[in-house]
Amino acid sequence: MANLLKYYRRGRQPHGFWGRRAINAMNSKQHAALPEWVFEQLNLPGKIRILDVGCGGGANIGRLLKLCPDCRLTGLDISQLSIEITTDKNYPAIKDGFCIVVGGNAVQIPLAKEIFDVVTAFETIYYWNSIDSGFSEAFRVLKPGGMVVIANELDGLDPGHEELARAVGGMRIYTPDEIKQCLADAGFTNIRIYQEENQHFLCVTAIKPKS
Repeated sequence: MANLLKYYRRGRQPHGFWGRRAINAMNSKQHAALPEWVFEQLNLPGKIRILDVGCGGGANIGRLLKLCPDCRLTGLDISQLSIEITTDKNYPAIKDGFCIVVGGNAVQIPLAKEIFDVVTAFETIYYWNSIDSGFSEAFRVLKPGGMVVIANELDGLDPGHEELARAVGGMRIYTPDEIKQCLADAGFTNIRIYQEENQHFLCVTAIKPKS
């Protein structure tokens, strides 16, 4: 429990020495299980534009670039330290024009509307000031027919999750039904919920209607 507290407290907006340690933890093998499981559930086409909201240490950007080698990927994070580490980690792809990393808030994305085919958010909605605003922004920047992917290590179904959120402070852990309802309220359809019950992994996908 103590280690979880440290990880989630530092993960909100990493900065300084302890922020760098948090980002190193995000990029470690220990936290590879969730994205690896998520990508098994998805069938992403190659030539697409992807926005990774809350890109953290950039490990998932690297995974997405391997999964979709012809994609164009944008990483977004509110932490300057995250931006720097993500840029360093994915510099070859950035140099070759496959990736850019920008600063910004998930609830006020500084990008044009309807330019992405996929928006991903790994382990980040816990910290959004407004999940409704975050999903509305994801809806705005997605092309019609585009998909949003929400992935969490904590599904809110373990009684200990609520205790963890209170101890961390400034964090909210959402259940699958809560995420589903918020996505529907934002205008998304075709909402699908994937769960790995033993580890409490959660992935929710939804589609922006074409009309």
